[in-house]
Amino acid sequence: MGKSLLIMFVLGTLCVSACGNVQKNGDVSVKAEQEKVIVNEVKTQTLAKLQELKKLSEATYRIADANTQMVEWRGREMALLKKYRLQVEQEAEEKILFHKQQLEEEYQLKMFNLRMQLESLKMRSKKREDLEREIEALRLERETRLALLQQEKQAYIDVKMQTYRAEMQQRLDAKAASLP
Repeated sequence: MGKSLLIMFVLGTLCVSACGNVQKNGDVSVKAEQEKVIVNEVKTQTLAKLQELKKLSEATYRIADANTQMVEWRGREMALLKKYRLQVEQEAEEKILFHKQQLEEEYQLKMFNLRMQLESLKMRSKKREDLEREIEALRLERETRLALLQQEKQAYIDVKMQTYRAEMQQRLDAKAASLP
């Protein structure tokens, strides 16, 4: 009986220790599973953030690419605008050139005659002052008429350029609309 009691005690101790080990092993395996779940959640969140970052990066690239294309198109259009402006200015100058030459010829002869009279030796101061005023009046009249010709030239340029700029803006808007 002493032996059987001893055997039972040893068996009981072994059972208790075995149950404790099972529970400890169970705790370890639960903890390991929890850690795996946490690691998987972190991986999933990281992957989602990376995918979001990739989408944002792609969108930023598309915007930068579209802006680059627009700058290139605008640069080309501005070069064409400059070339067109030079052409229009030349057309406008040619358009008023004949009138400008006529105007210069008309006043040149009148002013030359008045200056010749002014340089004559025998002239009273009153007559001299009258001639100087007449020369100044002719000069101002000529300058005024030249200014009117320049205004006409500028108006011609402005109308042509306004039309061209509107067409240019339509082309740029159409190109901008075609961008993704």
